[in-house]
Amino acid sequence: MSELNLADRIELRRFVGRELLLWLWFESEVFEATLSTKEHGSFGLWVEGRLVLDEGKESTTIKGTAPGLHREAKEALLRGKTPERAGLHLSFGDHECTLTLRGETLAFANLLPPKKEKEEAPALDAAPRAPRKRAKKEADADAVLADAAFYDRMHFVRDVEGLTTALYRDFLALRLSPAWDKTVVPALEAWVAGKEVDADRYAAARRRALVS
Repeated sequence: MSELNLADRIELRRFVGRELLLWLWFESEVFEATLSTKEHGSFGLWVEGRLVLDEGKESTTIKGTAPGLHREAKEALLRGKTPERAGLHLSFGDHECTLTLRGETLAFANLLPPKKEKEEAPALDAAPRAPRKRAKKEADADAVLADAAFYDRMHFVRDVEGLTTALYRDFLALRLSPAWDKTVVPALEAWVAGKEVDADRYAAARRRALVS
C-alpha cells in the first residue's frame, strides 16, 4: 500500500472535527449547557447563533438563539448530515463570549470577547501645561490603554483556546476508548431519535472512561 501524503491524511480525518461538534452539541443538551473538564471545572457551553449541517451535496443552516433545539436540526442528523460549523456560547470565569467553530479545520472564527466598560484615560495634571506637552501626555495614555487592551485580548484568546483544547482532548479520549461504542454512540442515537438520555448514567460512564 502506498503511503498517504499529508493532504490525503488530512482528508481522511476531516470527520473527527465534525464528530467533535456533534458531541459538544449533544453534551450541551444532555448536561443542560453545563460542561466540565478536569482543568477548568464546570463552565457554560451551548450552541448559539448559526448551525450548519451537510453531507456533501446539500446543507442545512439554522439560525437563532438555540438552533440545536430546532426540529430541523435533528431531522438533518437523521438524514445523515453532520455539523460543518457551529456557533458556540462560552461562559467561564468572568467571561461570556461567542465564537464559530469549524468542524473540518477546528479553526475559530468570529470570536467576540466579553464587552468591557470603557476605561478612562489617566487624569492629566490639573495645572495648565503647554499644548504640545498635553497632547503628548494624552497620546502616551492612549498608547498605554491600547497596549493593555491588546494583551487582555491575547490572554482571552489563549484562555478560549485552552478550554477548547481540553474539550478536544476529552473527546479524543472518549472517541478512542471502548466507551465510545458502548456508551456514547447509543446515547447519541437515542438523543438524535428524540428519546430521553439518562444524563447521570452517561456522566458516570464518561468519568470512568476519562480517568482510565
